[in-house]
Amino acid sequence: MIKLLHLVDNSLQSQTAAKCDLLIHIGIGKLQYAIIDKVRDELKALAEYELPEISNLADLMLAIERLPETKREFTYPFSKIRISFDSYKFTFIPEELYENENEQEYAKFINPSATDLILTNRIRTSKIRNIFAIDANFNSALNHIFQKPRIYSQASSFIEGIKKTNPNRNGICLFIDFHGDHIQIACLKKSELVVYNILECINADEFNYYLLNTIDSLDLDPLITKVMISGDVTSGNDEYYQRIIKYFKSLVFADSRLIVNQPELFNNVSPHTYFSLISLDECE
Repeated sequence: MIKLLHLVDNSLQSQTAAKCDLLIHIGIGKLQYAIIDKVRDELKALAEYELPEISNLADLMLAIERLPETKREFTYPFSKIRISFDSYKFTFIPEELYENENEQEYAKFINPSATDLILTNRIRTSKIRNIFAIDANFNSALNHIFQKPRIYSQASSFIEGIKKTNPNRNGICLFIDFHGDHIQIACLKKSELVVYNILECINADEFNYYLLNTIDSLDLDPLITKVMISGDVTSGNDEYYQRIIKYFKSLVFADSRLIVNQPELFNNVSPHTYFSLISLDECE
């Protein structure tokens, strides 16, 4: 495992953790986490680890168990623990149509495997239920390592985050979240969610295809559509950034400081980089 970032406020101790929430995002190759003081509405810790040579679930869970934080910070008595992970097996059901007894019927839309467990989150700001599959052994391991975690797919936190920080509430805004091997894309029209998807994407040419397809399928006018970007992307010569400004005139970076206050300790961290992780704070 490779430590990419580890910033922790010295005031964070076991005896103060009860007023804090632990937020964790687990990808195949990376683990990110943040700790938020809910009383002060303030970020207390932000960390990211690269987990190399992960080829299966067993390797992933072993890598997490070997993290120093598993024996230290993760054992603190947090108020709540929220964990998200990347899943392509999900579907949305409007709340007015959702019925608990039909959950297994809804699950057929995502074609779960025999070893999958079906979980459901409420995406409060969009009034939808996010139904997703998680490997039963993965779910069991997370509940073994962490104390009563609330588990989400990546869609829940990202949608809650963009609804909270939408920079164009009366117009159209396209949101793009970049990660090493995938992107998340969502669109809000007059603050209403019209599309969300997670797509495998490993280079700028693939991204360009998805971007043009999104413009066409949603009939977006690049002159009036605002674009907000987050994750592993920068301005300037970044290839993904250059593809976006080729088509759109109004482009902004997401700002996780609109979700939680971030003290001086985190000034050198771009507030858009861990936007999706910190948006977990908006999940129920």
